[in-house]
Amino acid sequence: MPTMYEIYQKHSFEYDELVAHEDYLNHIPEYLKNCFDFQGKTVLEFGTGTGRMTRMYAGLSDKVYCFDRSAHMLEKASEALSEYGNKIEFSVCDNLNIDSLDVSADIVIQGWSFGHTVSDNESQIEKTVNKLVVDCNVRLKRGGSLVFLESLGTNTESPEAPNKNLKDFYSELEGRHGFSRTVLETDYRFDSNEDAARIMGFFFGEEMGSNLKFTRDGIVREYTGVWQKKI
Repeated sequence: MPTMYEIYQKHSFEYDELVAHEDYLNHIPEYLKNCFDFQGKTVLEFGTGTGRMTRMYAGLSDKVYCFDRSAHMLEKASEALSEYGNKIEFSVCDNLNIDSLDVSADIVIQGWSFGHTVSDNESQIEKTVNKLVVDCNVRLKRGGSLVFLESLGTNTESPEAPNKNLKDFYSELEGRHGFSRTVLETDYRFDSNEDAARIMGFFFGEEMGSNLKFTRDGIVREYTGVWQKKI
């Protein structure tokens, strides 16, 4: 099984296969469109990956700047979002280099990306979270919104941070930085239990793949948190 970082650098197809089955009831796009005004707005998205979340709002937005540290993932995103080519710019940028950018936006959004950055710097979680939030704030126009989506557990019975690093990250967002949290059910739906085990096992590891708790055939429970703050 490849590491998480090998997946991001070399396996965009398998990654896309996984996220294509996630949130089959479309709770994330419904929430974003109901709670944030993307119409005619400029958006910065960090950790774009293959562009799944970008597609949720790109048709409404005026301009989108997509960043990811993996050129491999951005290449896949560019192909998937080619119909919006006139309004999206893709650039390689590590999350810790946001302060080097010279663009601003009405909405700064990221999904399942800052959590990796925080975990990579687990000895400096408070400092890392502060840098990410401050750098995003600087890029945000007055009256704009920060929107962070992160995991609250996959293959679990109730929403909770999957590990201590993420728990500390979320506590910093809510306690120190004043973000509010909303919990969404974002269950996976696969054609069969066997497909679920194969696809999820490749990404999350063989142990999870062989110990999936199906709520019914092909359905695996997941929770996603949306942390938001208006400036």
